[in-house]
Amino acid sequence: MTSHRGLGLLVATLGLLLFSVPAGPLEAQSPPFQRTVPGEWIAPRWMGDVAFLSTNALTGGIAAGVIRRMEGGRFRDGFAAGTLGGATAYAGRRVAAEGFEGAGLVGRQISGVGASMVRNAGEGRPLLEHLIFPVGPVRLHVDRTDGLRVHSRVSAHDLAWTVGFALSSDTEFDISASLSAGAPVFRAPQRQFRGPNGEVADGLSIAGVVGLADVSEARLRTVFPHERVHVLQYDFGSIVWGDPVERRILERHRWGREASRWVTPSVVFPAVRGGFYGLLGVEHRNQPAELEAKFLDRGRR
Repeated sequence: MTSHRGLGLLVATLGLLLFSVPAGPLEAQSPPFQRTVPGEWIAPRWMGDVAFLSTNALTGGIAAGVIRRMEGGRFRDGFAAGTLGGATAYAGRRVAAEGFEGAGLVGRQISGVGASMVRNAGEGRPLLEHLIFPVGPVRLHVDRTDGLRVHSRVSAHDLAWTVGFALSSDTEFDISASLSAGAPVFRAPQRQFRGPNGEVADGLSIAGVVGLADVSEARLRTVFPHERVHVLQYDFGSIVWGDPVERRILERHRWGREASRWVTPSVVFPAVRGGFYGLLGVEHRNQPAELEAKFLDRGRR
């Protein structure tokens, strides 16, 4: 496969990831499908789980199928295996939004397995041959191609934001929350954050880093799971198509080939996604990732 075709394939996969989530969030209340405020829908919680599980399975299947076809294989072979990976990734997000200690860490690893399965299916490998486990700004790669080999790669994007938050004078590293989330978590006791449209936000996630403003414990039970889900969504997009694009670009140069063994930039996926929605004028609250995270955090109230 030529480099040009490979990049085109991965851009097409991004489109699938961006558009395959339902057009409105579902909330665990009744009666079903009653309009409340703009962007809000109400439905039984099981319907939301079915909808998001199905769309994530479909997303994983189509992504793996398209990649497999472009690699010279059959679409249906990639699709069948990819659906299982997409469903597994959603299961990880579902776990990450739960209230028990360590839910984020456990959910992040399950989601990492799901993303790895989609990527393996697309590349024509056994589903569990190469697994990627995100832990903080590091991604552990477990390769079972020939025996068992483990190596790590650092996400430059994650690391940069982790350092930025650590050096900020008005944020504090929360080690307990970080261990529970499986990602760096910083508290901002004297400030609040600003969302994409300038609105006040009680929490945010940038790359694989979570920021929590000074809010009540009751409010935190919704905000923290919401941001943990965003971390897993970012992982999925980067693992499935962002990292392969970056690796192809880096491997065009000798220094890039060496660097790609240890570092992944992890900037293509968030940059393209943000630019894409910006061009379409889609409000942040109506973006697929936000709708899914909003649905999953409802069960914490």
